[in-house]
Amino acid sequence: MPFVDRSADTSGLESLSGPEGLEAIRARTHVGREQARRRLIAVAILADMEKQGRTLAVVVRPYAYMHPIYGQDVTIEIPQGFVTDFASIPKAFHFLIHPFGRHAPAAVLHDFLYALGQKKARKLADGLFLNAMREAGVPPMRRWIMHRMVRTFGGGGYGLKDDWKFVDTETGADADPPYTIDGISWAPAKPKRGKKAKG
Repeated sequence: MPFVDRSADTSGLESLSGPEGLEAIRARTHVGREQARRRLIAVAILADMEKQGRTLAVVVRPYAYMHPIYGQDVTIEIPQGFVTDFASIPKAFHFLIHPFGRHAPAAVLHDFLYALGQKKARKLADGLFLNAMREAGVPPMRRWIMHRMVRTFGGGGYGLKDDWKFVDTETGADADPPYTIDGISWAPAKPKRGKKAKG
């Protein structure tokens, strides 16, 4: 599975007995650290925050997405506190595709990569969005439409400084990002023709 949990491991904590014990909770939600996690992305709705009429949410449990790019294994970590609007679907198209759905984990990943805004990596970000939707079980036609939407209309939203936004997951108040994005590079360079990527 491509999505893995990056939150704290509970294995060293005292386990409670009964159906509400830590191990029972982990078994139900399959969110142990480093465990594959395709169907659970933990977010909290920010009731008083919107972006162009779209409801915002905050990632409350960090996770990562892993996928090979140019022959190299790439891991992208979405940190706790990152603010997302899921899929940026205009209201006129909500009858066709809603911003929230099975594509949500891929949409948060896509928002994160767009917020990072690595130069010359937008096409790769859109490609990872497509792959992540496929791996999350999004139907082929829906993921094709969503991918075409971001390829056609998403350029203006790539690398916007205001989208690098974090809030405190307990209070919803603005919080400092865990790091600056200047010079961050998540995508490996495309290998030259005739040469294979190392690793």
